[in-house]
Amino acid sequence: MTDDWHCGPLHVVALTANQEDGDHGRLLKYRNVNGNWKRWAMPMQMLAGDGVEVLGVLMAEGLAIDRKRKARLLDYINAQSPRDRLRAATMTGWHGGAFVLPDEVIGADDIWYQATERTAPYGTAGTLDGWRDAVAARAVGNPLLTLGLSAAFAGVLLERLNIDGAGLHLFGDSSTGKTSILAASISVWGGPSFRRTWRTTSNGLEGAAKMHTGTLLALDEVGEVNPRDLYEAAYALCNGHGKTRANVRGEARQVSRWRVFVLSTGEVTISSRMAAGGYEAKAGQSLRLLDVPVAGVCGAWDNLHGFPTGGGLSDAIRDGAARHYGHAGRAFVRALIGEVADDDDLSTRLQTIVGGFGAADGQESRAARIFGLCALAGELATQAGIVPWEIGQAAQAALDCFKRWREHRGTDGRNAEDAAILRAVADFIDKHGDSRFSSLDDHEAQAVRDRAGYWKDSGSGRLYLFTPSGLRDATRGYDFGRVLDALDKAGAISGRDAGRRSKKVRVAAKGSVSLYFIDPEKLGGER
Repeated sequence: MTDDWHCGPLHVVALTANQEDGDHGRLLKYRNVNGNWKRWAMPMQMLAGDGVEVLGVLMAEGLAIDRKRKARLLDYINAQSPRDRLRAATMTGWHGGAFVLPDEVIGADDIWYQATERTAPYGTAGTLDGWRDAVAARAVGNPLLTLGLSAAFAGVLLERLNIDGAGLHLFGDSSTGKTSILAASISVWGGPSFRRTWRTTSNGLEGAAKMHTGTLLALDEVGEVNPRDLYEAAYALCNGHGKTRANVRGEARQVSRWRVFVLSTGEVTISSRMAAGGYEAKAGQSLRLLDVPVAGVCGAWDNLHGFPTGGGLSDAIRDGAARHYGHAGRAFVRALIGEVADDDDLSTRLQTIVGGFGAADGQESRAARIFGLCALAGELATQAGIVPWEIGQAAQAALDCFKRWREHRGTDGRNAEDAAILRAVADFIDKHGDSRFSSLDDHEAQAVRDRAGYWKDSGSGRLYLFTPSGLRDATRGYDFGRVLDALDKAGAISGRDAGRRSKKVRVAAKGSVSLYFIDPEKLGGER
């Protein structure tokens, strides 16, 4: 009898499974060619086929393997049944009282990260002190950078506060510091490779959100995404779940889920990018990814910290973020586990912060909650000594940026959906006022192609008398009753019969028809 060599030292040290008794796996311990011992929680489903994925991972990690005996190695792993049992975590983020990252579990020693898909490049370099000096300290006097760093911590709070997700989009001209703020935020969790771009499909964005669950999804350059993919993803990214898809048998697969804070940048707003593809942004989309204009004294910066130009400060921040990263996010989690109060206290603190924003309506309150979440995260990081800020800096920065968002929103105090409906009607009049309308007093019944209505001059100006089909065409995508409510609330309906919002009018060659009398001066905006 002779011994055959199959591979370097390899042990199956524990069985793994999630808390629902699924996702079974094996925890492998092995020594690679450099003499280093490594561990990997291998999902058992990777042995369902020829096992080439298992061999690929082991070889990539440096385990020496005899290629002629690959099948025997897989049989060995499959046959082992050690006594120890560990919990398997297939996603990052909170698992009970522990927080899981691909390379570290904080708060427990009986959980292992086990995934069949690619993972986000979490990692560490440099030191936390170096990061404080090179990155976080430069947020003093710079509200946008303070907000960005606070947003990087905010993803950890989502599950603790039962929030599905949230997001901010920083927009402004090129070379104003947006990407530098993104690089600084990324450095809370990883290095430059942690940054992702919008240049992907809606399915790719769902996969990215799942990889970053519990932390930060940083997306650069919204101008690179297809407007259709952006339209589909705007809800999903912050709602925390993907599409329902079918398997090969036509049955519904398990829907992907995540909780992630999205921080995005671009030269245009989210709604503008959608509009480039002919998609009208809905209020729900614009209230999930909030557009925050970059408007500092020098681009994104109000305090240059001794640098002669904003570009010099941007370069210094990006350089610091590339040398020191990954420590702050882990320190924040440890502070939450070990020192900071329970979830009820976190919820109370968030409500107190949001209450100070002075939101005018339910939609502003929803936006205020996102800014308030960032404020809370930043204040907790300050309290834990992770960032070298004064108490109140993060909260004030969030409030300042909330005011910028509200000013840019430009709804004149209206509900965002009301404002969008009024804008749609105004745009329709601007575009078709001379081609799809004719004078109501034209008794020769001028022929109009695709008629949307008529016009009538009054003492206060010209009114547009929409047919029901014309008004529906102008506000396509909105419930018609909702359209009439918005117009009525704005005072744009200038004539009506008792108990109705339309008015019966006699039209040459058509007899009596119902028309909606719309005053364009009441639609708001610059005309």
